[in-house]
Order: sequence, then structure tokens, then C-alpha cells
Amino acid sequence: MTTKKIHTLLFLFLLELPGAFGPVLASANEFPVPPSAPNRLFYIQRSNDINTVIYEANVTAGRRLDANEPVNVYWIRYAERGQRESLSLIQWKLAYGYKHKASTCNDNCFEIQLNAFKKRTIWVDVQQGKPLALTLINGRKACLQKVFVQLEPGSGLIPKVLYVELFGIDPVAGIPVYERMLV
Repeated sequence: MTTKKIHTLLFLFLLELPGAFGPVLASANEFPVPPSAPNRLFYIQRSNDINTVIYEANVTAGRRLDANEPVNVYWIRYAERGQRESLSLIQWKLAYGYKHKASTCNDNCFEIQLNAFKKRTIWVDVQQGKPLALTLINGRKACLQKVFVQLEPGSGLIPKVLYVELFGIDPVAGIPVYERMLV
């Protein structure tokens, strides 16, 4: 996907957001951390506001991932009243939604590719009863916890992505893993 297409997609889904062109926060450390949840996989935050996109495993009573919709995706609208809200169709199709297929790692694992970032595969699995989102972060297999997108302040109607940060935990060593990708 070209940089121009990425910028256009960002612009389209930002139009859907109340307060999308509000104050820009300085770093990922200034954002609220969503409350923990047993099926939480990871979340995405962007520098233009504190609203957060949440990804949770859609787990059945038998601790299996739902084959039709293995991940639930929704907003926490911190910039408003902190309410939970569904994604719009445009937000789903162009940015935060995903495509999935069964993985060969086991019969309860799915490969997920986010619509706005198809080149990085995320494997959603349930291990020892706990849902995980595994991906490569800085060349290491890691449990993805957070994605932060830094937009260029005042970059106009089509915001420019400066970089994307991935935060995770090495599942074997238990240590933090981090990667910053320049766009």
C-alpha cells in the first residue's frame, strides 16, 4: 500500500471521529490504559485524541475462538464519556477491521490481518485458557499489547503518519519487546 493510500485511508476514518482534530498529545505514555479484561488481546491509540480501539478475543464457553468472528473490535470513547461504541463501517473496512483465516499452528488459532496494516500477521490463539495475540515485534515473537500511531501535528486534512509503535511481551522470557516503524 502506498503512503498516499495510507494517508487517504487515515483521513477517511478520522472524519468519522468526534473531536478527531483536537489537541495532539505528545507520546503514548500520556494516554489512558484501558481497564484489563480477561479476553483482551491488544489496543490501538493515535496521537490525535485519547479514544482507543480495543481488540478482544471472541471466546465460546468451551474457551474456543469463534470461527466466524474470532475477535471483537470496538471503541472506548475516552474523549467523550468513556463509553463503549461500535466501529463505523468505514472505520472497519479501511482501518481497524480485519480479515482472518484458520492457522496451521493448531485448530483453535487464527491468522488476523488488520485492514490498514496487512503486511504484519497477528496470530490469535488461546493458550492455557488465556487468549493471546502473537506477532513479530522487532524480529521477535511477542504477545502484542498496544499499538500507538503518531500523527504529524497540524498536517492538514490528510494527517501524515510519522511512525507506528508496537509494544508487547516476549512469551518465553517475559520481558518487554518494542518496535518503532517509520512510515
